[in-house]
Amino acid sequence: MSMRISRYLCVTGCALIFVVSCQSKRVPISSEVKPEMPSLPALFSQLEARQSAIHDVKAFVRTKISGERLNQSFRQALLVRGNEAIRVDTYSLFRQVLGVLIYEDGKTLMYDPGANRVVYGQEVWDIMRRVLGTHLNFTEYISVFSGGIPRFFHLQVKDAQWDTDQTVYRIETIDRETKEQVDIEIDAYTLLPKSVTRFRGSQEMYKVCWDDYQKVGQLNFAHKILIELKDRDETVLVKYSDPVINQGLAPDAFQLASELVN
Repeated sequence: MSMRISRYLCVTGCALIFVVSCQSKRVPISSEVKPEMPSLPALFSQLEARQSAIHDVKAFVRTKISGERLNQSFRQALLVRGNEAIRVDTYSLFRQVLGVLIYEDGKTLMYDPGANRVVYGQEVWDIMRRVLGTHLNFTEYISVFSGGIPRFFHLQVKDAQWDTDQTVYRIETIDRETKEQVDIEIDAYTLLPKSVTRFRGSQEMYKVCWDDYQKVGQLNFAHKILIELKDRDETVLVKYSDPVINQGLAPDAFQLASELVN
């Protein structure tokens, strides 16, 4: 009887040793471990590489525009090519085309289906206000929709520091042309952009936030973008559905049908 107990204790002890030894190989990641801050040149090189990695984007998006007397939602088809061109087709809830806006090489036009005509220049902004309730300067914001920082290659780095809990790098830059301050926040663990804020003097002009990063091919792509227009007290929230990046766009993607233009 005593031999049985001895053997049982021996087997049980060996089993416990095995379990403990197996469990010890799974080293938990401590939430207290903080990443080291890279040098400023390394941080900016990382941002530059990301800025150059996404050449084109196509996606369906849900856009919500909110303001003091403004609360509208739209379904849109979005095409973006670098920092050069963007096309936004806006649909009603019943999938009727409300407008087609195209910006390419500094020129903006919009197809107004209500009047069955194409408009240019100042009229574009007037129709955008009528259809969307607001307007965006695509010269400034076009790169935002492909995950890029506006006017990135005009920025000069001044300083970088941690946030209070050391999970975000805050980079202070100056726009060399406008002399405006631009603050960039980067996730310390992923080195992905979290937000960018532009100031004119002491006044905050706008803030862009990227969120819900998901893998698209080999790249992490933000599936939610929030643009806060501080000077107008308006917000534009864009949520992406199944975006496709770097697969090329049709040569005529940023052209309207010839019968509409003529």
